[in-house]
Amino acid sequence: MRIALCDDEREENENLSRLIRDYAAAHDYDISTESFTSGSVLLQAEKYDLYFLDYMMEEMNGIELAHALKKKFKNAVTICFLTGYDNIAERIINEGVYADGFLRKPVDPRQLHVKLDKFYKMSFFYRLQLKRDGGYDTVYTQDILFVQAADKRSQIYFYDRCEEYPILLSELEKNYLPPELFFRVHRSFVVNMMHIAAYDKKTIVMKSGDKVEISRYKPFQEAYRNFNFKLNTL
Repeated sequence: MRIALCDDEREENENLSRLIRDYAAAHDYDISTESFTSGSVLLQAEKYDLYFLDYMMEEMNGIELAHALKKKFKNAVTICFLTGYDNIAERIINEGVYADGFLRKPVDPRQLHVKLDKFYKMSFFYRLQLKRDGGYDTVYTQDILFVQAADKRSQIYFYDRCEEYPILLSELEKNYLPPELFFRVHRSFVVNMMHIAAYDKKTIVMKSGDKVEISRYKPFQEAYRNFNFKLNTL
């Protein structure tokens, strides 16, 4: 997992980086960090698996930076805010930003470990190697919205594109997609529960605005309830 830290106070970045290294060493996880003191510099960098953003920064605050990252990467980013303020979740939601987590500063190592467990153990960052056109594509599960069967092939939908692979949906579901994140809601559709915005008995609306048909409503409802329970209790 590659993590970007952005705080305009260099010492805060150094302290958080040290805590993350300690966590990785204790669990034997492959985690690296890179620190930024400027949001504009971070925006020029490649995509990271996880972002820790300070809420208050002088040049560009965390809200502005989160908006810019989501725009650049088509919403497919995972963000945890760092803040010294109370009730920050409500403030950030009012600014129209979906956050995947919050940490109070100074960062408590135990609370950090809880968040890292959530992001790491829920398998947000599985990397798939899928064969196509004589070679292999690297696909990150966190970027997949849903998958649709297309005869003997599978169409994988992302925020900004759709790619087709020569693999049956049933094989993709069984051998590649982590069941804690993905659920077969219809004979022809598997959805990533991380990217669901709303649903009713007939349709799932993804955060991208795409709509997916449901034919297995009750099993899906139970799976989605369990997914959210695990997500909120890790």
